[in-house]
Amino acid sequence: MTGALTKKTRSYLSMLAGGAVITFWAGALHAAQNQQPPDYSTLGAVPFTSANAPSAVRASETMLTIQGGPYTLGRNDGPAIERRAHSVTLEGFRMDRTEVTNAAFAEYLNALDIQVLVAFEAGGVSAKHLSQSGIALLTEGRGDSGLYPLIALDDDQARIGHDTDRFVPTEGYADHPVAETTWAGARAYCHWRGARLPTEAEWEAAARGSDAFLYPWGNTAPDPTRVFTSGRTGVTGAVGGRPAGASPLGVLDLSGSLAEWTSSLLRAYPYNPKDGREDHTLAGERVTRGGDYIYDANAATLTATHRDGFSNAPERGHRHIGFRCAADLQTDQG
Repeated sequence: MTGALTKKTRSYLSMLAGGAVITFWAGALHAAQNQQPPDYSTLGAVPFTSANAPSAVRASETMLTIQGGPYTLGRNDGPAIERRAHSVTLEGFRMDRTEVTNAAFAEYLNALDIQVLVAFEAGGVSAKHLSQSGIALLTEGRGDSGLYPLIALDDDQARIGHDTDRFVPTEGYADHPVAETTWAGARAYCHWRGARLPTEAEWEAAARGSDAFLYPWGNTAPDPTRVFTSGRTGVTGAVGGRPAGASPLGVLDLSGSLAEWTSSLLRAYPYNPKDGREDHTLAGERVTRGGDYIYDANAATLTATHRDGFSNAPERGHRHIGFRCAADLQTDQG
């Protein structure tokens, strides 16, 4: 919510020792919520093809169609932020079957003109490795840095490095969901693919289907066959690894794994796409959906209605947040 800390952020701050620390982080988060997002879609990335971006092409070719019509958002027996249940009518759209992977996001970085001076391992990039523009695009620095990158490759939980020739995913993590992207970075990747981030209404429709299930697979509680939740920082799983957790429409990994950026500003229900919450130029927290593998990893937060994600400042990378893309039905694929 613009200009206000979320319930979970306030709870986290209350656990920190020392008023000075609390004041610092509260100030940094308040500034982030009022920082206008950069439009990285203007960076001029080389178009993706099967030769330079096979992962991106495969993701585009396997997008699933979500039919237009009425869908239920929210529920009456959930937390206040999820109330009340209401119906929205959506146009048909397409959605990525799985979350965007480290391999796919590395392809996007390779399509950009980013000058890398020295090779670096994932999580180990610093000023000595990059040009000044590269620092601004790939590092977030301290909480008060003022930077708003595409992705925080200077974070220990990043899984993309550079081998002097190109950006490459860490061995064993190519097919894992990419973490540490900012909201603007996720949006820019989707734009490169001729797509966009899903609205939170589209995301929930893809997860719940026309039957408005509580979880993507139905109304029974989560279990390890349906949801990936390791509970350990940085221990992610390959995308599509829990087919039993698919939504009625066949979309995978909508519960657990990484939380997912949506295009929507975090505002109260009822959902109204015309009230400014879908304006990509506005500052403010963006909704993340789906729970995650480490923080929102219990039955109450792995629901398809959960919209109060942990620590989702849009200008920062996060170990527990990834994304997938959506597209209008009339939009031609790649």
